[in-house]
Amino acid sequence: MAIVKIVNRNEKRKGEKITYKTLGSVKRLLNYILRLDKTEEHLKDGIYCNPNTAYEEFVLTKAMHGKLPPPNNDSEEVIHIVQSFKVEEVTPELAKKIADELLEFKLFEGFQVVYATHTDAKHIHTHFAINSVNYENGKRWHISKHELQTIKDKSNELCRKYNLSVLPKMDKNRLQIDPAGNRLHAQITNGEYIAIKEGRSWKAEILHAGMAVKKIAKSQDEFIEIMDSLGYKVRWEDTRKDITFTNADGKKINSDKLGFPARNYTPLTKEALEKQFAINRQVAENNNITVLKEQEHLRTSILKLAKTLSHESNPYPFQNTPKLQAIGNLEGQALKDKIKEAEKGKGLDWERE
Repeated sequence: MAIVKIVNRNEKRKGEKITYKTLGSVKRLLNYILRLDKTEEHLKDGIYCNPNTAYEEFVLTKAMHGKLPPPNNDSEEVIHIVQSFKVEEVTPELAKKIADELLEFKLFEGFQVVYATHTDAKHIHTHFAINSVNYENGKRWHISKHELQTIKDKSNELCRKYNLSVLPKMDKNRLQIDPAGNRLHAQITNGEYIAIKEGRSWKAEILHAGMAVKKIAKSQDEFIEIMDSLGYKVRWEDTRKDITFTNADGKKINSDKLGFPARNYTPLTKEALEKQFAINRQVAENNNITVLKEQEHLRTSILKLAKTLSHESNPYPFQNTPKLQAIGNLEGQALKDKIKEAEKGKGLDWERE
């Protein structure tokens, strides 16, 4: 999964939008992209220029076409693009290879580009610095929203090529849409979208934690107790339709907002949890060894996490701990189990009231 964004005028530093209107800002950006504490030599490259002399070459191109920035310049002198990948989904070398192929896209033709894949953060990401003046024809970089989307589409195409996950398409209101054009779930902000991708979404963390505990709890009380040990308060009252989850920072969300409501997938509602508790009790009654072993392994992992949990050092363990990322597979196993047991005449009663 990769997110492509243009930093110019969108990102903020000290409350102000980032711009690159001076040659000094161009030089600072190039120096930042090529810093060896963030990247390595084999992860750096340039198009129509040498990364080590790119600043001088960028300036020369502008001078050749009579487009050196004047005083009080209002034009962007370099375009800063970042392509960020999902945590632990891609190697630095593959990210660099995808960047190489992305720059073959027609919109980049004739533009000098310096780029480097950075490895100093949990998520691998590539920075691109594009000279705003075309090396071949002197035209300035202008890109419409539609053209920016074509770059994002090309990025997704490359992700599919290398078997990476792909971000769903969004409509103008940032609602996910399927290939048929149907909206899939409620509105999501760009910040939240990126947080989910980078494994630092508090909402996704509550969802993952609840889904894990749901697999092992046999009752409402047990579910609430285990969630509490993980730092989550659960308000479950008979007089209220929804369950309210509160994390260690006091952030709250109702059960009907977790998951994909517009697709009728809300796995932590009262109804969904009660059904899973009944299944877990029946698994125990039937002494289903396969599922019981997986449940016990999951229970051990969760309780171990609860004892060592430090939200200061790792506030999103269910999103960023490999062992915990793989614990959400019991529903599939239980479904297989249902089929096997049904053949023996003692199926799991998923629909029993």
